Amino acid sequence: MSAHKPPVAAKKAHTVTSPHGDREDPYYWLRDDPRQNEEMLGYLRAENAWFERHMAPSAALVEELYTEIVGRIKQADSTVPYFDRGYFYSTRFEEGKEYPIHVRRKGSLDAAEEILLDGNVLAAGHDFFQIANNEVSDDGRLLAYLTDTVGRRQFELRVRDLETGLDHPEVVGGLSSSLAWAADSRTLFYVENDVETLLSTRVKRRAVGTDTSADVLVYQEPDPSFYLGVARTGDHAYVNRWLTYRITRLISVVTL
Repeated sequence: MSAHKPPVAAKKAHTVTSPHGDREDPYYWLRDDPRQNEEMLGYLRAENAWFERHMAPSAALVEELYTEIVGRIKQADSTVPYFDRGYFYSTRFEEGKEYPIHVRRKGSLDAAEEILLDGNVLAAGHDFFQIANNEVSDDGRLLAYLTDTVGRRQFELRVRDLETGLDHPEVVGGLSSSLAWAADSRTLFYVENDVETLLSTRVKRRAVGTDTSADVLVYQEPDPSFYLGVARTGDHAYVNRWLTYRITRLISVVTL
């Protein structure tokens, strides 16, 4: 294959069956959610190599543009602190670092800063990293947080003991970005994604510190058109389970 021509994906006969009728998709073989198909990975590597070759003459310009754009961003910055149940919470960034640092101060903005999560530390060793969500328990002692180290928005749930700074050993994977604490500060609600479609389909409840196999199914959404999520209300009195699709939004409320 000429270095000047991009790689061309092979066509393979495949019929996609759906309620709306069957259709032929000769490129269906390129879908590889586990990313283990060597033929697909080889094609992807060939595409990337072709792109790198053609962009090589512009490498200096790309670096110049990147430096200019980054130079326009205030790197050492912080969100406006907000007060919640005895603490002022905020998120800040440090000069030259890519990821957020989530912090709090007890009772006063002049109090000593407590770092809850440092994204720069958590991102070490990963090509990609994202903190999708983090929520502190009602008693202020535990922090539940969701991270992605792959880039597929399939998040992992961990719980950190804020008194010791250590994470509980249990990790729940394949989740969406929403979660909510119950009022007992020991129960979490989270949303599990379907392993095939990757859509948010199930709300589960777990007791912190227990085996993940003991997590309880609370709700399962049968309609794949809807996005499913959970959230605590602003007054902390309820947990909302919400469904949304285009202009439709359904909200169910659970009293805590």
